[in-house]
Amino acid sequence: AEEATGIRRRLADAHPDAYLPHLAASLSNLSAVLSELGRRDQALIPAEEATGIRRRLADAHPDAYLPHLAESLNNLSTFLSGLGRRDQALAPAEEATGIYRRLAETHPDAYLPNLAASLNNLSIFLSGLGRRDQALAPAEEATRIRRRLADANPDAYLPHLAGSLNNLGTVLSELGRRDQALALSEEAVTIRRRLADAHPDAYLPHLARSLWAYGWVCVKVKANFAEALESVTEAISLYAPLAEHLPGVFAGPMFSACRTLADVLDGLGRTGEAADWRRQLDEAAGGGPDTG
Repeated sequence: AEEATGIRRRLADAHPDAYLPHLAASLSNLSAVLSELGRRDQALIPAEEATGIRRRLADAHPDAYLPHLAESLNNLSTFLSGLGRRDQALAPAEEATGIYRRLAETHPDAYLPNLAASLNNLSIFLSGLGRRDQALAPAEEATRIRRRLADANPDAYLPHLAGSLNNLGTVLSELGRRDQALALSEEAVTIRRRLADAHPDAYLPHLARSLWAYGWVCVKVKANFAEALESVTEAISLYAPLAEHLPGVFAGPMFSACRTLADVLDGLGRTGEAADWRRQLDEAAGGGPDTG
């Protein structure tokens, strides 16, 4: 990815009209690779450069380059949020959503999936900023779109539906809508368990995420603590080998799942075990990562 970016940068310096779009694509790919390796600080720099290039291209040729600009804006917002800069992540997420909405109005088959992804991201960022009432509408719209897409093409869109169900369940739990939150979180686990049974390498990390999310929702709505204990314990068992192999990617989610386990133990009245668990986590992680 770095070599391709270097080659295309030299080409774009010599022939910008021909090669700037390719340079932006390479920068976007490089940022994704760096992010997957847990190198988020480094991923942000090419993501910002790709967005800047694509904005200039879209200003000159919107029909050709607006979809690429929206893609870069979504990536940029994700990287900013991952670095804890949630307030800065919101503006590119809102802009990407607006672009994809316009594109989906004229070309729904091509851009409805992108609109759903943007809405889902926007909801997550709004919720992270404490704007939960505003987070609900995009979360619901993303789920509706992805459910329709999954009904028509389950192989392609069930994984994305599960992600939106998780997010909507989380938002509803924060708004105190217990029964809906639990049902959606359970549905996400069911979908991801089926996917992980068929393709474990691809979907076990997502199953772990949904199992943890279900436990988190149970804690938030103060219900189903016995089921939450089983769910979060399984999530941790799935995260452990992943975190050992790719700590930059999975150590944070595993730490968060462990924190949720302590909350579940509190809910079960096992406060001594919960306190011991938290103490061990604090000693191991020096206070731990941002669990947002």
